[in-house]
Amino acid sequence: MPATGRSAPLTGNRLLGCLLFAAIALWHAYAIAQNTHEGENFLTLWAGTLPVILAAAHGGREAIPGVAPRSGVGVAQFTVARDSNTAELAEAVAVKLRQRLGATPFLVIARFERKFIDANRDPAAAYESPQAKLYYEGYHRALGESAETIRQKWGGGLLLDIHAQRAEAEAIFRGTDNGRSVSRLQEQHGKAALTGPQSVLGHLASIGYKILPDLTGQERETRYTGGFTTRTYGSHQGTKIDAIQLELGRTLRARANLERTANDLAHAIEVFARAYLIKSSAVGAAAPRLSPAPEGDSGTR
Repeated sequence: MPATGRSAPLTGNRLLGCLLFAAIALWHAYAIAQNTHEGENFLTLWAGTLPVILAAAHGGREAIPGVAPRSGVGVAQFTVARDSNTAELAEAVAVKLRQRLGATPFLVIARFERKFIDANRDPAAAYESPQAKLYYEGYHRALGESAETIRQKWGGGLLLDIHAQRAEAEAIFRGTDNGRSVSRLQEQHGKAALTGPQSVLGHLASIGYKILPDLTGQERETRYTGGFTTRTYGSHQGTKIDAIQLELGRTLRARANLERTANDLAHAIEVFARAYLIKSSAVGAAAPRLSPAPEGDSGTR
């Protein structure tokens, strides 16, 4: 008899097998979703409308249940010191940017304490407890997804990785692996985009901040050259994201000065965004929508 094209009816065993397979697939999808959500429990995340990512890996204060503190055996330059007030600073800068530009940066802040996970290290040096892997990967998944969104919408952007340094209380050290992690920015706009008057660091210098290495000379970055984040997400990797590590001194991060530092850094990012980010938007990509620049605003320092 010729085939009719009709499928055979499901028997009881076949139906049970199909239902079991569907249940396993649903459970697997649910488990992945739960793990993804769990990995973000110790993060502050903002989805942006501006091609700027603000990251802070070392300002967290929270313990992770079931994760023991790291011992650091065999890890070079091991430390568990908190970068005090950097999480608060990053969030304050994001708020100020939203107020100034009418646009929101992407924000990725680790709320777990550094003694459990160092999110600015490669995985082998970042954590020791297997349970910590989920949270480490959650942080970097958020950075990676933010960078991908920026590439898709604007063709490229800027990542500022905010840290603390204890060498000079009133200084900000730059870390770009001596220009490698901002290679795209300099190829498009020259070194002025990194050190000139409309750069983030150049504007801060113009209102009185001490920037190291000195922006006027040929001094190389030696004390702080960037870390895992700038090396991983910087434009030298073909990411189209120019990454700068900012190491701020104790005075600039003091609670009494946090508002002023946040406002000045947000203003510096605004100056940079108006000068370079709109010009750098990919052909066919919508330029970020920015509010008009406030009149007579030259900084507060």
